Amino acid sequence: MIHLAGDPHTRGRAQAAREPETIPGVRAMVAARLEAAAALLTQPRIQRYLARQRVFAERHDPEGIAEMDGIAEGYGLKPADLLAFLHAGQLAGLSPEGCTSWAYTNPAHGALLVKNRDLRGTALPLQRVFLHHDPAWATRRVMCVGSLGAPGAYSSGINSDGFALVDTQVVTTDQGVGLLRYFLMTRLLARCASVAEAIDELHTTTHAGGGTLVLADATGAIASVEIGHSGVAIERPTGPWTARTNHFLSPALHNRLLAAPSDPGIDVSHARLAHLTAWLASRDACPTDKEARAVMSRHDEPGSTGLCRHGGALASTTVSCAIFACGQGSLYFAHGNPCDGAWSRHSL
Repeated sequence: MIHLAGDPHTRGRAQAAREPETIPGVRAMVAARLEAAAALLTQPRIQRYLARQRVFAERHDPEGIAEMDGIAEGYGLKPADLLAFLHAGQLAGLSPEGCTSWAYTNPAHGALLVKNRDLRGTALPLQRVFLHHDPAWATRRVMCVGSLGAPGAYSSGINSDGFALVDTQVVTTDQGVGLLRYFLMTRLLARCASVAEAIDELHTTTHAGGGTLVLADATGAIASVEIGHSGVAIERPTGPWTARTNHFLSPALHNRLLAAPSDPGIDVSHARLAHLTAWLASRDACPTDKEARAVMSRHDEPGSTGLCRHGGALASTTVSCAIFACGQGSLYFAHGNPCDGAWSRHSL
């Protein structure tokens, strides 16, 4: 686990200083995504949009911009290029497959929050677990699963209050000038001690649009959030669990996908969610971490789409599985496919 302490710019710049041998890999990753999305990112309307996004973030999330600028400085990147890199997936779409996440409430021990992180390309060598501490947060600390070259909670995280969140990618037509999800996630972990506080923060934030969050905390509270620029759709489940993959479910947003309904990635997203929800609905108690590991390691079978993905063609590969035990402030983590059994435990 990489420990990063100090103000946002210091923590961002420290990434490269901690592992200088990774600088060429981070620079290559950013360059590859910018090149792949060049036809879109070089359009004047997109360049104007990114400039407005920079101005918005400077005004409404200066901490997030300071961390990003520190990362850019450490890796010798232009801040504008790193900002474009962070927006590219939401503007252009990425893989036809993506992540799987769920939460299950357990009031006696806090909620369990789980995510398989599915990506394309060479993300695995740059994936890390980070521990952040900023003096402005007083005693609060934030443990994140992310990537070198990206801000804070680039995939998931938990703070020392036991509040945790994970995201999934959903590319939507409901986009505009607002806070990008990758800045939002770190902001919520730095500011909020509970699901209720996070929902209040979400309602008072203007969002860029795109993606989902699944939230959980040490009291056992859970929620799913679908993010549009026009607003957020929040599900506080009446039952003990909630789950999301890579499409919206809410009536307000479900027809705002950028991909066509026939897109094969959307079909896989629906199939993964069906597999997962059937398993969750069959439970009569919160799964153990071992049971969570087992379901996230499942592969395709006749009539069932697995949650542990192994790429092929243009599909994604599961590069990690994160299991957050909110009451314990712990992370059970598989670096790579969860079926490989290479698990570790990190604690706040």
